[in-house]
Amino acid sequence: MPDPFDPAEFDAPPPSDPHTDYRGLLDAMRKAGAEGVAQQVAALSRQIEQDARQRAEAGQQTEKALNDLLRAAAQLQRVSEAIGWERLKGWLYAAMIGLGLIFAAALAYRWAQEPKIERQLYGCTAKWDAKAQTCKGKWVPLYEQQP
Repeated sequence: MPDPFDPAEFDAPPPSDPHTDYRGLLDAMRKAGAEGVAQQVAALSRQIEQDARQRAEAGQQTEKALNDLLRAAAQLQRVSEAIGWERLKGWLYAAMIGLGLIFAAALAYRWAQEPKIERQLYGCTAKWDAKAQTCKGKWVPLYEQQP
């Protein structure tokens, strides 16, 4: 028949935190008296303090890593915006070059459509008005005419 005051019946259930085990403290309280309990409590207190320091250090490391990630994300955003502006500038440069080529082609076409016979076969004896494209003097043949 079991002892009606068996101390094993009063063992606390295991704690919800798997890293904390108070059964050693309970055994020490049963066996060692006040000195054993004081030693076990001191050891448990040191362990709790050490765990708290480790958690604080882990929190600081996590905060530092998060700050590094946020800085990297901000830098990536700036680089992405810079690349977008560079692409826009490239398109604008290409458009300006294209417009310049179109303008040059239009001028060349206009120049090609002008009559050249007057200027090639005849020369102006006085001042040539480039704006009005007229001769202020007489036209003379540049080549001798054949009989």
